[in-house]
Amino acid sequence: MLYLIGLGIGSEKDITLSGLEACEKAKEVYAELYTARWPGDMKALEKKIGKPITIIHRKNMEEEVKQLVKLGKNNDVAILVPGDPLSATTHLNVLMEAREQNVKTEIIHSSSILTAVAETGLSLYNFGKTVTIVRQAKDYSPTSFYDAAVQNKELGMHTLFLLDIDMDTSEGLEILMKIEQEKKKGLIDSDKRFIAAHGIGSSERTIMYNKALELLKRPLDPPSVLVLPGKMHFTEEEFLQSL
Repeated sequence: MLYLIGLGIGSEKDITLSGLEACEKAKEVYAELYTARWPGDMKALEKKIGKPITIIHRKNMEEEVKQLVKLGKNNDVAILVPGDPLSATTHLNVLMEAREQNVKTEIIHSSSILTAVAETGLSLYNFGKTVTIVRQAKDYSPTSFYDAAVQNKELGMHTLFLLDIDMDTSEGLEILMKIEQEKKKGLIDSDKRFIAAHGIGSSERTIMYNKALELLKRPLDPPSVLVLPGKMHFTEEEFLQSL
């Protein structure tokens, strides 16, 4: 059996009881931490399940997926994933390869930023496409996340901006502003109000609602997100104004 197990978005305590039981009976336990920053304590989790956890990398999950899945043919193997294994991060390639090899799989879900973002007071039903802000480089300057946010804005929908694994909120806003200077579609300016949130789902959560210029002065460390509210119901506005 091959288990894909969500670690949740808080501490090592976010893993479910089902996830812990699967890890306890698994012969080998792996964790991929390259897709998202996980704030938990891996050593504490190892102590809880009573066995070591091997950290694996993108190459193992993608290029070497056949070998990884093969381990589940004759033994129980667990793969731990930050958040939920099939929401913000989708490991469908692992499931497809397991079908090819006739390896049984079980998915054990956990908390995800895609639902926990409701802590901002915004209704999940009013969110449009979720996007990820990535760094611009000399030969790599993607802007699809900006374009998708513009489409959400035109539809009156909220936009959840996930950030690169080690990006703070100020850098994310700066990237959006730089693209705005080039495209000039009115997505962001210094007076546009955004939500900046750190540690949602944990006791260390910080949620701020303010003008982009003010949020630039108060960067929130990873793991953090940005949210651009769309057309808001009065209850959403009241909640944000109370922050």
